[in-house]
Amino acid sequence: MADDDLDLDLLRAAARDFLTGRGAQDSVKELATMDWTGLLVEENLGGSGWRPVETTVIAEELGRAQNSSTWFGCVLSAAALASAPGEVRDRWLPAMLDGTAMAGCAQSGDTVRVARGEAIDILVTLGHNGIHLFELAEAIPRSRDGELLDVDRAAWRIEVGGADSLLIGSPQRADQLLAVARVLLSADSLGAFSSTFERLVGYLKERIAFGVPIASFQAVQHRLVDLLVFEAKARAVIVKAARALAAGDISDHVIALSAAAHAFVAAKATAAVDECMQLSGGIGFTWEYPLHHELRRVFTNGYLLGTARSSRSLVAERSGW
Repeated sequence: MADDDLDLDLLRAAARDFLTGRGAQDSVKELATMDWTGLLVEENLGGSGWRPVETTVIAEELGRAQNSSTWFGCVLSAAALASAPGEVRDRWLPAMLDGTAMAGCAQSGDTVRVARGEAIDILVTLGHNGIHLFELAEAIPRSRDGELLDVDRAAWRIEVGGADSLLIGSPQRADQLLAVARVLLSADSLGAFSSTFERLVGYLKERIAFGVPIASFQAVQHRLVDLLVFEAKARAVIVKAARALAAGDISDHVIALSAAAHAFVAAKATAAVDECMQLSGGIGFTWEYPLHHELRRVFTNGYLLGTARSSRSLVAERSGW
């Protein structure tokens, strides 16, 4: 696909139309019918052959729609399986592409955090030791992560230390996919924030105080501008990182760009959504209001692939600081 803003806007509009009013927000199979689980898989392997730039747009729209499926893990696992040894690829890749199996993707560790960890069949981990695939038998412990707040797309802890795994990719490929994963997760948070911000602006235009709309007050306008600036900065750094990754380069500069995007969004998104809550009059007791779901989503995203601090450390390391 062409990489100009007009094409990306058309893609964004088409994705939003599909997701608006859609019923089963937890169905990865529905997304597979749109070929969205194979966005990063070459066409000769059954995928769409797209790049991180377009995939980032889809990730943002899924975050905006509060999609609760395992799409994030599936699209990255499919990309990892596309370059896996033939036997493993032939076993699992078709199931990723048609949505009949579900996967999680996480940074390597003895215990990893995965969204919707109760529903996945396989787990792909990315780290300095390469890409590893775990088939999640009942013997591998899984437990709900009580520290993270998302109830629609709950985070689970999976203990894989000592569990059998298959090495399906090199450390260099793992670095590349982990960089893509950070950008996609950041785009998801941006989408959730964008939905919150749009709703807030509509509310402030209609809510009347002292005979005029709240949005007419200068103090409120200044706070809205700060939120608009965050949205513009976040989208700019995410798109810049995605375009760098689209070239297939895995240099230190590109890894640092993806980490910088993740660090910026992970550090700022929760506070930005909370600011929207305050400008909405608090609404602290209406936990089923969409804004609360968006707040919990961006908070959880800030911990699934490390934290803002760990990404800043990676930026420093890859930049030679």
